[in-house]
Amino acid sequence: MLLSRMMDGLPAQVVRDVEVTGFGPLNMTGEGLLHYFGDPRFQHQLDALSGNRAVLATPDTASLIPDGFGLALCDNPKEAFLKAYLAHGEAIEAPAPFANQIDPTARIHPRAAIAEHSVRIGAHVTIGANAVVHERVTIEDRAAIGANTVLGGDGFEVGMIDGRQIAVPHFGSVLIRSGAVIQSCCAVDWGLYGGCTEIGEGTVLDNMVHIAHNVRVGRNCQLIACVFVGGSTVIEDEARIGPNATVSNGLRIGRGARVTIGAVVTRHVEEGGHVTGNFAIPHGQFMDNLRKVRG
Repeated sequence: MLLSRMMDGLPAQVVRDVEVTGFGPLNMTGEGLLHYFGDPRFQHQLDALSGNRAVLATPDTASLIPDGFGLALCDNPKEAFLKAYLAHGEAIEAPAPFANQIDPTARIHPRAAIAEHSVRIGAHVTIGANAVVHERVTIEDRAAIGANTVLGGDGFEVGMIDGRQIAVPHFGSVLIRSGAVIQSCCAVDWGLYGGCTEIGEGTVLDNMVHIAHNVRVGRNCQLIACVFVGGSTVIEDEARIGPNATVSNGLRIGRGARVTIGAVVTRHVEEGGHVTGNFAIPHGQFMDNLRKVRG
């Protein structure tokens, strides 16, 4: 869709028209996306962009937008972005609906709720009582979904339009890889801005784990009871996240890394790393500090 058509009816002046194929924040990769920019503090994110894309900017920041990008000017770029997303996001980003594809060997509890369309459930999958599988969810072979778990549905993203707070709808998908186990009372949110939230092959989520939009969890990971993982974080293969740990958004937890019980992780964790505490620091450093405090 052309940027000029997308801005039709909005208080925005299109300076350079381009084709727009999706939406996303400045730190989201992928060509053809529409972004918003109004705060020079995020110039480093703008400078990292390349390829074909469009930007909504204020007149004061227009000179910072590269000449090769599509450009529309408005007083409130974020609000204009949200209005355009609400008007066109589903048509542009949501996959085309399809008839459910459920393997006859899948065992689905009679009290589970499966969306009427756009669900794939593979061979020998088990789904427990009161579980909810929304549309745009794929569950591969031999995966297990526990009672009261919800796959799909909107994650937490809010914005302001005309002075009113809104919950931003999610049009992405969820992918549960083969052999993954998701126990009771978990939530795995749809991807946002066309993204996919993925749980890797053989990974196990304990009870009451929350996986936010666009998170990617690798193979053979363990996420233990009451873990929260913020949006767009990547957890690489064989990582272990301890009970009640919180992992902030946009991070990378390296292959084989360990996060201790109750940790609050706000920085990347290197491959094989081990972090502890609030805010989490390397485990050895945490123990040294503890010994100093105890004398």
